[in-house]
Amino acid sequence: MEKYISILRDLIQFESVNDGEDEVAKYIANLFEGYDNVETEIIPSYPSRSNVIVKLKGSEKGKVFAISGHLDVVAAGEGWTYPPFEGVVEDGKMYGRGTADMKAGVAAGIYALLDLIEEKKDFPGEIWFIGTVGEEMGMQGALDLVEGGYLKDVDAIITPEPTKRDGENQGIFASKGSIMYAVHAEGKAAHSSMPEIGVNAITAIADFIQKVQKKFDEVTANKDFQNKELGSTLNVFSIMEGGIQINSVPDKAFVKGNIRTVPEFGSEQSIGILEKAIEENNRDESRAKLSLELIQVLDPAEAQKDNDLIRALKEAAFDKNVQIRPLIGTCELSRFIHISNDVQLLVYGPGLTKEAHVVDEYIELDEYVDTIRIFKDTAIKFLKM
Repeated sequence: MEKYISILRDLIQFESVNDGEDEVAKYIANLFEGYDNVETEIIPSYPSRSNVIVKLKGSEKGKVFAISGHLDVVAAGEGWTYPPFEGVVEDGKMYGRGTADMKAGVAAGIYALLDLIEEKKDFPGEIWFIGTVGEEMGMQGALDLVEGGYLKDVDAIITPEPTKRDGENQGIFASKGSIMYAVHAEGKAAHSSMPEIGVNAITAIADFIQKVQKKFDEVTANKDFQNKELGSTLNVFSIMEGGIQINSVPDKAFVKGNIRTVPEFGSEQSIGILEKAIEENNRDESRAKLSLELIQVLDPAEAQKDNDLIRALKEAAFDKNVQIRPLIGTCELSRFIHISNDVQLLVYGPGLTKEAHVVDEYIELDEYVDTIRIFKDTAIKFLKM
């Protein structure tokens, strides 16, 4: 147990709160210095925010198996019993921001490679560790790695988010997409006693909301657009603001919303509903002009439910209640699904799902250490299949 504490604690002590992953990436790369059969590469996404790839080479050519975890965490917030960036161990648990989501998963992936090096394990192909930036806000690191071609040779990826819930160690093979957007209205201010000389921005936003929600309600109810694992595409208007004074015609307003998509009605079709409603509004010269801001676009992802990766994991995790499930939320599956048509993907990692982002977040150390063994065995089994 003690062997596997130090790197996890070091990772927790990096306060990589939506930033600062560059230092974490360098720390990880330094862990693998001096090994002849290891290559490391640091790939920037933003200033002070870098991804890292560690490649452990086998004795002969073969497939590429990867463990990919994000290096950022969310803000700690107030009310902690334990210091959020120290990694305090008590009663078989380590407490700290990111212990569950997901630096325990990251550390498990790192230790899996280090153990295989120490054990001089023979295997064909390559085993990679991938550390990505910005997962908590936009998943830009994973996007940069996919679009930059850095992952084009990868055959399988496990993403070690905390997936233990309801007595199961879940393996996630599918996830909904997420489109976060804002629609802005530009009108003309006037005194409320003379509204005819103004152009009301709130009215345009209100009409837009009604028309768009009606369209999405139709999509949600349409059986042709329903996914048997993920359900239906949904739209929620969540924030609205407009005007500055009660006796003035508002010249500016905006609404923000979130669309959760399924493959049968995905990003392009959903954005099309927004764009069509805006186009129809803007054709009327008497109305406030609308414009669309896409804040985040994550595609729905549905990988194979039965493949070599899943079989290898189930064999390696023989002592766990592994169940293959969909996720109605989002994760980096949304990025990795675009690597290739035949890439094998699964989200599986240590930690309780409910511990993500909470005060006094923790990881059960027994579960974390078990995951290191499971990752090692999964990698070897997959590469030999």
